Amino acid sequence: MTSVAKKVKRVDKIDPSKYINLNTGEELQSELNGASLLSTKDTNSYVIKSDDYTIIDSSAINFLKMYLNRSELGSIGIMSADLQTPLNLVFNNNVPHTNETLQKVLGIASNSTFTLLIKKLMRLGVLYQIKGNIMGSVRVIYMMNPFLARKRKQIDEKVVNIFIEFKMSINE
Repeated sequence: MTSVAKKVKRVDKIDPSKYINLNTGEELQSELNGASLLSTKDTNSYVIKSDDYTIIDSSAINFLKMYLNRSELGSIGIMSADLQTPLNLVFNNNVPHTNETLQKVLGIASNSTFTLLIKKLMRLGVLYQIKGNIMGSVRVIYMMNPFLARKRKQIDEKVVNIFIEFKMSINE
């Protein structure tokens, strides 16, 4: 399921003490034996549900607009579409992105431009770099700040602790 739109209905409770049975003269309430009456009406709204979504914090984006240009903000948007795991890792299908795959996805031809972008994002607290023996070889992978973007409600405590300073910066 990609996205499903469902019409929002408004449900109102009807007070049966206001209505009388014309045949018997009794209140409707006496005939309901404790049951309640509900009225359902369509509204002009829809709820859109999706299995694949990204939550982007508006305050964090507004904060970053002071330090990043549109292209750099666009790179964050591209990376946020690929977040996975409770560690909020930037993924390439079923494995974390490497420098090479991330550079290709972001459409940055120059290695130096890519390196400058990554360093800037790390300095601002957008990304955290993990380097080590990952999946059988020495690799570099990236964790994105969950206070900026995430695809899940539950994030590992270690990740929150890494980025908590960023959260405090945008709230100042």
